[in-house]
Amino acid sequence: MRIEELDTPALCVDLDKLENNLARMGSYVQQHGLKLRPHAKTHKIPEIARMQIDSGAYGLTIAKSTEAAVMAEAGIDHLLMAYPVYGAQKLKRLTEIARKGTHLTIAIDDANTLQPLAEAAAAAGVTFDILAELNVGMNRCGLAAPEDLLALAQAIDRAPGVRFAGLNLYPGHISAKPEEQQEHLRAVDECASSVIQQLAASGLACEVVSGGSTPTAFQSHHVRSLTEIRPGTYVFNDRNTMDAGACTLDDCALRVLVTVVSTAVDGWIVVDAGTKTLSSDRLISGNQRFHGLIVEDPAMQLERLSEEHGQINLVNASTRPRIGDRLSIVPNHVCATVNLHDRIWYHRSGEVLGSWNVAARGCVR
Repeated sequence: MRIEELDTPALCVDLDKLENNLARMGSYVQQHGLKLRPHAKTHKIPEIARMQIDSGAYGLTIAKSTEAAVMAEAGIDHLLMAYPVYGAQKLKRLTEIARKGTHLTIAIDDANTLQPLAEAAAAAGVTFDILAELNVGMNRCGLAAPEDLLALAQAIDRAPGVRFAGLNLYPGHISAKPEEQQEHLRAVDECASSVIQQLAASGLACEVVSGGSTPTAFQSHHVRSLTEIRPGTYVFNDRNTMDAGACTLDDCALRVLVTVVSTAVDGWIVVDAGTKTLSSDRLISGNQRFHGLIVEDPAMQLERLSEEHGQINLVNASTRPRIGDRLSIVPNHVCATVNLHDRIWYHRSGEVLGSWNVAARGCVR
């Protein structure tokens, strides 16, 4: 079957592009002596996780305990939960995963998170490696004051059932193009290095310093204190990654295939993909309101999304599609888009070779 024969809307992944993305990242971390622990939230697919491991990844990053369960069941080891974990059911799930032999690392930024986590681990007879979260400018999670982070690290070191393993950080606030990131990343390195030195002076070694993002991934060597990076979007890439200068259209492995279903309104067409297919995420950069890049004619403007309708403005378009015509869209945010679908088709040169179930879709706990 050819991708043109798939019922739409359909998510399709070009295997050649996907494999190139994985190989490029694997080569980069090897060249710079870094470990790679990519974020599984982008694909949520164990088969792709295995491809990442085979191309040089050390383990995976996950955000939810249910994601951890899916990946552990698939035999993926060395999972980092880079998200505050709180709640008895989540802790029970994580301790059960650890008891089955999966190595779990958890990032936290508060002693109130630490206490139940440590108690649950000790009661279950397991040990979690813990990373203290350092805020390097994103201002979402993490401690910014070195004395607060030192106090948390010391509390981790004293607690049963856990082991202080190092630092977790996320430079997601850096919006500069890759060639302009060096100064920003050096500032991140200075912040992290200062904290590492203070911890060392108190007898606490940072075995792991985990950080990175897809936009900064290939500049991560400027943060010399990092031991591992955890990009996620790089596996597929998307419109936001393109606009950030971190990839080109040729690097975008995933497209949403859609069909034109209405041309009734002059100057507009409607395709069979709305917020339930593409998500409603806007572009991160600039003031454009478009919901994705239409590959066949980038001048088409996907301006409006309702639940099932995608409304495309043709004011600048060079073509006038008809009902039944197929278009392919690079979504603004591929992670949110994938989570809306049960299945992703994969192909080489348009020949469909099979599909993957999005096994961790809807893992919100």
